[in-house]
Amino acid sequence: MKRAALAVALVACATPGESTPDAPGGDGADGSVDGAPRPDAPPGCERPALDAPWLRGMLLDDVGQLAAAPRATSAQRQAARTFLSQRLTALGWPAQTQMYNTGINVYATIPATMGGTGKEVIVGAHFDTVTGSPGANDNASGTAVVLAVARYLADTPCRNSPVTVVLFDQEETGLFGARAFAQTRQPANVRAVHTIDQVAWDQDGDRRFELESPPAALESEWRAAAQAVGVPVTKTTTQGTDHEAFRDRGFSAIGLTEEYVGGDTSPHRHTAQDTAATVNADYLVLAAKLTAQVVLDEVAP
Repeated sequence: MKRAALAVALVACATPGESTPDAPGGDGADGSVDGAPRPDAPPGCERPALDAPWLRGMLLDDVGQLAAAPRATSAQRQAARTFLSQRLTALGWPAQTQMYNTGINVYATIPATMGGTGKEVIVGAHFDTVTGSPGANDNASGTAVVLAVARYLADTPCRNSPVTVVLFDQEETGLFGARAFAQTRQPANVRAVHTIDQVAWDQDGDRRFELESPPAALESEWRAAAQAVGVPVTKTTTQGTDHEAFRDRGFSAIGLTEEYVGGDTSPHRHTAQDTAATVNADYLVLAAKLTAQVVLDEVAP
């Protein structure tokens, strides 16, 4: 769906030359290093390596499975929900569904393991498409990133907050799935909402991502994660996708996307040409690593 706000703040985190993009991970602002515990982490609480051997294959497989057909009609969306439910369950997180008047969201809540009372973190993406589009970039790519985060969390033994991964229905027709899910939570009980939409196009190869309408605290988290992963980010005021549904209800919410405002965005959006063949696998891997870094910084000691 996505629309850019009239007033756009283009604030660069770093130019490509200021980062170290060839490294799979880096020293985080908190002292963590890819695949290693923080200095104060309890024994046995090592984080999974961001540069995981399963990551690329899983992302491309999930995009390919989802983009085999459009996900617009009731039957098409039900087939996608079946796949997503099976995927989450196979990762060890029993899938649940939330029915609302016109659609059904799929989600799983990954519990904390350390007996803490940390606030919930929500990571989501819409799985539906417009009519006639297989939606590989919009938004099988974001959906695949959310599933990858669920996999990273399965490999994270120490979690001090619950994480809910949710795949929203009917973003393309009015953010209906995200709005319905937002009504099931209270902002005071949720630390952050991160939504991922269109993260598989990088024609100019600069590896840059946009942070959509970030609150100051979440912008700081994503910038620190971007530095650790080695990618540049830009702040925009883009609305019109799932994070807006949460922000409207008072949640701290942010969206991640390719350079939608910056102009390096897929020309195949909402067309029959938005196929798996057009996905930039390297860039999609970076999107997953960046999102995982943010979530692990929030929930893993």
